[in-house]
Amino acid sequence: MANLKGILNSIRKIMWTDTGLNGDAQRIEQLGWMLFYKIFSDKDKELELMDDNYVSPIPAELHWDAWAGDDEGITGDELQSFVDNKLFKQLKDIQLVPSEGVKYKRALILREVFEGNNNYMKSGTNIRKVLNKLNEIDFNTTKDKHAFGELYETILKELQSAGKSGEFYTPRAITQFITEIINPQLGDKILDPSCGTGGYLTAAIEHLKKQANSVEERQSIAENIIGWEYKPLPYLLATTNLILHDIEVPNIIFRDSLEQPLSNYTEKNRVNTILANPPFGGIVANNNENNFPQNFRTKESADLFLILMIHLLKQGGKAGIVLPDGSLAGEGVKQRIRQKLLEDCNLHTIIRLPNSVFKPYATVATNLLFFEKGSPTKEIWYYQLSYPEGIKSYSKTKPMQLEEFQPIKDWWYNRKENESAWKVSIEKIVERDYDLDIKNPNSKPENNGKDSSTLIDELTNDLSNIQSDISEIQSALTDIGEYEYKTIGELCNVVKGITGIQKAVEGKYPLVVTAEERSSHNEHQFDCDAVCIPLVSSSGHGHASLKRIHFQTGKFALGSILAAAVPKDKTVLSAKYLYYFLSNYKDELLVPLMKGMANVSLSVTKIKTVKVKVPSLAKQEELVFLMEKCEKLRETLTKSSIDAELMIKATLNETLG
Repeated sequence: MANLKGILNSIRKIMWTDTGLNGDAQRIEQLGWMLFYKIFSDKDKELELMDDNYVSPIPAELHWDAWAGDDEGITGDELQSFVDNKLFKQLKDIQLVPSEGVKYKRALILREVFEGNNNYMKSGTNIRKVLNKLNEIDFNTTKDKHAFGELYETILKELQSAGKSGEFYTPRAITQFITEIINPQLGDKILDPSCGTGGYLTAAIEHLKKQANSVEERQSIAENIIGWEYKPLPYLLATTNLILHDIEVPNIIFRDSLEQPLSNYTEKNRVNTILANPPFGGIVANNNENNFPQNFRTKESADLFLILMIHLLKQGGKAGIVLPDGSLAGEGVKQRIRQKLLEDCNLHTIIRLPNSVFKPYATVATNLLFFEKGSPTKEIWYYQLSYPEGIKSYSKTKPMQLEEFQPIKDWWYNRKENESAWKVSIEKIVERDYDLDIKNPNSKPENNGKDSSTLIDELTNDLSNIQSDISEIQSALTDIGEYEYKTIGELCNVVKGITGIQKAVEGKYPLVVTAEERSSHNEHQFDCDAVCIPLVSSSGHGHASLKRIHFQTGKFALGSILAAAVPKDKTVLSAKYLYYFLSNYKDELLVPLMKGMANVSLSVTKIKTVKVKVPSLAKQEELVFLMEKCEKLRETLTKSSIDAELMIKATLNETLG
């Protein structure tokens, strides 16, 4: 068997000397297409030997053996020109004949791979050196292929530190654990609608292989494992990954899952199982949010994928997915999406993961959600997974291990509340406006006397989160473009609250008051999205000021010293946009309108005169998304400030004794 690790290290060293390669992401893409083509060509030879009727889709002069397989073959400028001007050009335009069955499917894979990827190397001599090292591996030898399959995982792990490419790799411990818990069966259609490099798909393949006892059953695995991916590099890497796992024609479709209306996905598209880590923290492109019903439209990719996955599951279908904390909380669209999940599916378990599982690509807190479509949620079990003893943060050299999930596996079928596990009724969740970000009520109180080392680790994590938040804000910056000036009176119905705060009877509806925290009331006045504006000064006698403005959604009561601005036409004005606009400009627009010598107040009539900049609804939604990211950054900065104070005290205590 070839020394695969040595071969890979040699290839890396050759690539580092090539002037065309800049950084790990380009190096992985370069190695990716070369590996793919070598593996694809070796599989072609195997298929031709096994099936007399099989015809390779690769033109004879482009087959690996014809130009790459001879170690003394073409090199230098001749090889460089061949790769750039013949190989890539012809494979991008390869003929597709749908009636040709397997040949057509494999030709389609070839075209999509070479359409989306590039040859970055600038030295034909270096290309020859890399080809010769790859020729030392025979992917038709079972030992070589399976051993390289393990090594391939290390290549995929490198994506975590290769710039933005980290989003395509989910730690193997998570893909394996979710697959084991969901336990898909032979014959199930299994989908990952954002498959990245294929981690969930290969985990499902290996899980199903253990159940297969015949050639037919093994073939059914290939037909029923489905992936969708819309970026060229992960599509290439996922396709290669599945071929290494003995899938002759990977059923991975090169496409954007969000690119078509939700209604286009009919019963024939529905599946038994979804295993996925949908992209989070990003903004969807091409106005794809408009492919979803109005009440679920958002720029947040993770939230749209959640709606899509609920839709794609068959009745009785099961899903195991990763979602960030940001999808568990939030008002407006986020709340409506969570409500749909709980009403259409039984969300029976949420596992709360430690912060650094996806580090360094993302440091946000993440969760594993397990749900089954067809019956509403009655209660949710939570399990807080902690770092193993001796580990304070995961890293590239200390990733999460599958063994860390063993306590959850032991608990799964015999559930009891303990320091790590708790359950919450649907009634409690409805009271919380479907907020699922519920902290562990059974955990022991944290000791603020943490040592300096622990606090330094926490502050380091805070700073990493801040940088991540800033990057997300930079990517969300938008040009407002054209806008109109309109008064609040033109845009909204402005209605005064009717509930006397002192006389309010506690009940199931939120009661908006001037304080930051909501109260409750047994009746509701509104059932809508609204901006709630205090009518009295927050500074007391003789001074005009407004401390805060509220956004409220759904059924709620309103205190009599506030007024609600409710958009007349949701296609013209987003209430959430108006909330952020007025919150940021209240001192310039609202406070000057307050009158009175002693009891300074604001009238409904005056509120109606305030002029608002109104861009297109799409731009309003982009700005709302940006503001939400800024709010998240503010929360992270506040936490880091507290952690810094604690660290200083702990350091002084340890130093001074």
